[in-house]
Amino acid sequence: MARPATAAVRLLTGEREPVRLATTASILLHRLQTIDGVPAEVGDRVLVKDQADPTQNGIYTVSEGEWFRAADARTARTLQKGTTVHTQIGSDNAGRVFEFSADEPVVGSDAITIAPFVPLDISQVVGAVVTLRDETQVLKHATEASAGQAAASASTSAANAGQTAADVASTAANLAGAQAARDASLYGKGIFPTTAAAVGFGVAGFSALVGGAGGTNGTFDLAFTGGAGSGAAGRFVVAGGAVTMILITAPGSYAAAPAFSFAASAGLAGASAAAVLGRNVEVGEYFWTEVSDGIMGMYTVAAGPVAVETGVRTSAAEVVGLIGSRTVGPVLITGSVGGTAVTNTSAYYWPRSLSAVDEFLSSLELGFGAGAGTIHIVIAHAEGDGTLTLVSEQTIPVVAGPSSVNSGLSILKPAGSVMGLQRTGAGTWYYTAGPIPNGESKWFTATVPASHTAKAVDFVNGPQWKATFTGEVGTKARAAYDTANDLVDIVGTEQLVGWPNLVNTGTNTPANYSVVMQTPAPADGYITEIDVGASGAGTANIHVIQYNGDLTVNVISTHQITLANGVNEIPLSIPIAAGECPAISGGGYKFQNSVNPQGIPAWIRSGVLSNGAVVASSTLHRYEVAFTIKTGLIADAARALTGGTQNTGMNLLADADPNGVVDATAIFASAAAAHPNPYVPPGSFALTAMPKSGDGFWGPGKPFVGGRRFFVPARPSLFNLYDGFRAKMAEHIANNDVLCLIADSIGHWALASNGPAHWFNRVTQFANLGIADDEPGMTALRPSSTYTPAFYGVATSGTVSTGTRGPLGESIILADGASLAFTGAYEQVDVHYTRDAGQGSLAFAFDGGAAYKTVNAAGALALDQYSGPSMTGQAVSGNYTLTAVGGPVEITGLIRLGIKVSGSRPRLRSLRAAHGSYTFASFNTARLTSAIVQASYAGGKIVPILALGINDSFGTAPATISTNITAVLNTLEAAAAPRILAMPPTRPSSAWNGSYTGGRTYDAALGAIRQTYRSRNVLTIPIDGFDHIDAGAYQEGLHFSDVGHDNNALRFIEYVAERG
Repeated sequence: MARPATAAVRLLTGEREPVRLATTASILLHRLQTIDGVPAEVGDRVLVKDQADPTQNGIYTVSEGEWFRAADARTARTLQKGTTVHTQIGSDNAGRVFEFSADEPVVGSDAITIAPFVPLDISQVVGAVVTLRDETQVLKHATEASAGQAAASASTSAANAGQTAADVASTAANLAGAQAARDASLYGKGIFPTTAAAVGFGVAGFSALVGGAGGTNGTFDLAFTGGAGSGAAGRFVVAGGAVTMILITAPGSYAAAPAFSFAASAGLAGASAAAVLGRNVEVGEYFWTEVSDGIMGMYTVAAGPVAVETGVRTSAAEVVGLIGSRTVGPVLITGSVGGTAVTNTSAYYWPRSLSAVDEFLSSLELGFGAGAGTIHIVIAHAEGDGTLTLVSEQTIPVVAGPSSVNSGLSILKPAGSVMGLQRTGAGTWYYTAGPIPNGESKWFTATVPASHTAKAVDFVNGPQWKATFTGEVGTKARAAYDTANDLVDIVGTEQLVGWPNLVNTGTNTPANYSVVMQTPAPADGYITEIDVGASGAGTANIHVIQYNGDLTVNVISTHQITLANGVNEIPLSIPIAAGECPAISGGGYKFQNSVNPQGIPAWIRSGVLSNGAVVASSTLHRYEVAFTIKTGLIADAARALTGGTQNTGMNLLADADPNGVVDATAIFASAAAAHPNPYVPPGSFALTAMPKSGDGFWGPGKPFVGGRRFFVPARPSLFNLYDGFRAKMAEHIANNDVLCLIADSIGHWALASNGPAHWFNRVTQFANLGIADDEPGMTALRPSSTYTPAFYGVATSGTVSTGTRGPLGESIILADGASLAFTGAYEQVDVHYTRDAGQGSLAFAFDGGAAYKTVNAAGALALDQYSGPSMTGQAVSGNYTLTAVGGPVEITGLIRLGIKVSGSRPRLRSLRAAHGSYTFASFNTARLTSAIVQASYAGGKIVPILALGINDSFGTAPATISTNITAVLNTLEAAAAPRILAMPPTRPSSAWNGSYTGGRTYDAALGAIRQTYRSRNVLTIPIDGFDHIDAGAYQEGLHFSDVGHDNNALRFIEYVAERG
């Protein structure tokens, strides 16, 4: 049985970030539309719960094109039963909480069911323990008595906290309404009605499952009849008319096992299974039970088993305060709609924020204006004489409204304290005129209180703010849970799928007989071993299978193994994605006819497996087969330890030249044919083509195709990075959008050995491999600094000077007769220039010949004029010159597109707007507008990559950094940038820090940058999560070396390909 602590953590953390809206009917999952009476905006989180096809339900992010599932709600674990989400606004759903009720649905194939959540908050479930004995100790009181006790308990708590009579009545009603839902929910979650129930037995599982036939497909509540006891709950799945899975969600307390009833699936006949009892709380584990009216005690289980008191006692109110969460604030958040701007500097408090235990502010919602700003949070102690004494204060950044949700906070509000807000003047905050709802009051002080400052009280003009407070244990539990889940994802899991204690006796399976296990992989991983009982030599096929839900399957991959007499333990390295199932076919392995004491189910077929093959669900036989599925580092370790053994693909490139001299194309092609996942060892490998676009290749090695870097993932993947990256960029490629790097010196140049070695050039080359050898567009053209155009192959002659226009506020001005020159094979060469009175013309020439194009720059002032498209007409490399004729010409950008391969895919366009020492504030509206205009040269929009922040970390306050980032994001969003990506600054070495007076405040700056990006749903590539210092990725403690640039390109490409 699960330990109570683990169950408590699960209770406390089964929630997603709030959604702005929730649907009321089935919708099309694309374009902007009105949801629940409110127009949805790009970037909004929407709970989609009413689809005609329930597999489409879930949490989505709104887009002008196709909607996509939110990052925190894409897997079975993040959508499992009990997960809750709060809705912020809407005509019908504002303020409502919804609960996912399907048991770990496979996203995309299983129905995802969502219903209103009862009770409305976890604290009510825990608080309901005060009435638990009324339901569990032989139901000695009726439901009405339970509700009465709940009201009495709530009344006491309300009086202690200064709440109103209306709150008491509401709490009582909520508790009474939650009676039925609570019966099963508390069993097995660390809370038991009696010590006997805790140390006794409950339903732990099942055996001898017979699927039956004729049932209605779906997921249903499992009924329990007979036996001696009560309290069990569960679900069962019917697919193809038969029961395929049973899940016990609460064990209950039983002296004799109950029987299962599958009546909820209409038409189902012949289904059966035996309930298996197990002890609820094992020796050495802990649980809670009520020891007196409203008081809970903690027990441990000693040998016997016997429950032993620990001496720990707590009241229901303390449990609520410590592990629960609650939301305070009665005023509807509407912003300027129905709201009036707050103009004074008074601090406004909700009395209900007062509590008897320490709490943490975890989320703040307030009615705010169209622009972002800040708000001042005031924590004050409520003195016995009715005055307030300041405890703490701080200003936080606030995103734009009208419903501004600022989550991820962790601000302590000590016991006996209240919270208030004070306007700062940065942004507009609103209140709602008229009586405060529910008859509640507000407190206010003219300024931030000092010591024993008098407060005023009234019942009108409620400020628009709601705060969510989480108890101390709850806050720490959430942090621990997130950390634990991250560790589980990284470290991985090991799962045995099949039968235990295999033998090589019994009956041989017929030729081509197939067995598909009904236990899917829990996460993306690998089949690292198969154990098979056989009595002689032979072969069999191992498959990765996708079950379609209608007793048909599709084959994802097939791998042959060799069998010998005995129990064969065969190491493998076969990728398997979450939700996919392992299978074996071919005959020759053993089974026990009509004997399956474990009741393990399988889908079987008397024939080979293929796409669309029909299977049957069966628990009749035991097959002498067991698969080991591993994920994360556990899988990596297992695969490394079995290197060189059967089917690993680890040594297939051992003969390839790691120095990049001898062409290795044939060896790579042979490896691709021999194994689905060939390992690329350290070294550089020269290729003329990459087999299968790199499908399956992985490792630290660096292939170069035609001299251009081809990236492969560091770990085996189910897709190649080339197609994966271009797939995530597909909409931008199709729309001629431009990927624009907005950056500092690291993005401009420092300290790659040459232009092609810079990480952004690597990305551009990789995306257009086999298409065109493009250069990212240039905007840093002035020749009077360290960052000269010559680094990217551009030289100047004649008299040149520096202007103040363009994306960097630094252009190049060619005097009459001066020129830019460069060499390369380009099908298009163009510039962005300034049109103005007195300007000359710009003549484009190739290899010293006559001008093939001349652009007149004279005329009325117009910025960032595009000279193209100017096709060169050349198919070979040559020397290009751009010369000012008849007067000066100011150039703000240069575009050089390589010769496109005939019949190839469309190109990904890119542009660099980077400058040494620049910060977020450096990119003001004028400079960003210039970048936005230049990025639209082909008819598309800017897709910015914000790679700034290291210069901000020196001498800029975190709040100011956040404000400056917000200004940049607002400008980009106003330009309808379809996507914004970001790369946080990486940690510099201590030596680099020491070169600045006072050092850098890297961690504080990174926190502000990360929080701002998260609050605006910016896709953030976590390059800051890598130790560049010890990895030797820096040239001098801050700027990337060539190794660092290559690593950075890989991390950018891989992260976008997997999560973009």
